[in-house]
Amino acid sequence: PLIPSLAGLPQTWLLGSSPNGSNLAAGLGIGYTFAGFINPAGAAPALRHYRTQFQPQGFGLTSPRAILAVNVTVAETSAQAQRLVGSAKAFYARLRRSGGGAQLPAADEAARELTITEREQPTSIVDGQWPQFVAGSPAEVRATLEQMIELSGADELMVQNLIADPDDRRHSHTLLAEMFGL
Repeated sequence: PLIPSLAGLPQTWLLGSSPNGSNLAAGLGIGYTFAGFINPAGAAPALRHYRTQFQPQGFGLTSPRAILAVNVTVAETSAQAQRLVGSAKAFYARLRRSGGGAQLPAADEAARELTITEREQPTSIVDGQWPQFVAGSPAEVRATLEQMIELSGADELMVQNLIADPDDRRHSHTLLAEMFGL
């Protein structure tokens, strides 16, 4: 065996951010993870499509398994979360402007360089549009994530965050775990 401590073969999964990935994963009968932090508008349609088109192939899964990957920032208050998620917003803005090689800025640095439009980018579902970054108080984040899970049919969430300060990042993870009883 490849890894003696593993009872069987590891599952094969595909990470995608477009409808093409959902077609491929469904056709191969493997798990599918959608990068909602890259293409939030495409997440629910792609994950639903994957479920309806899934075909077991005998070497993968017998039924569809879908993960929704989202960028999540949780803080005690919505205002604190908006400050912290500024690092992620500024990082992606830097990537768009430079084409690559961006560094993650601290929250205060991010606040100084974000445009008003970037700063005010929604962090919850507004008029049916999914956010690139989910941020808020525990209750706000939970409501948004539960709505995303319901609309997409995801079996699991995978959390990415770009909180610059390690203590704030750990606290966000603690609040997220407490929200879901983990």
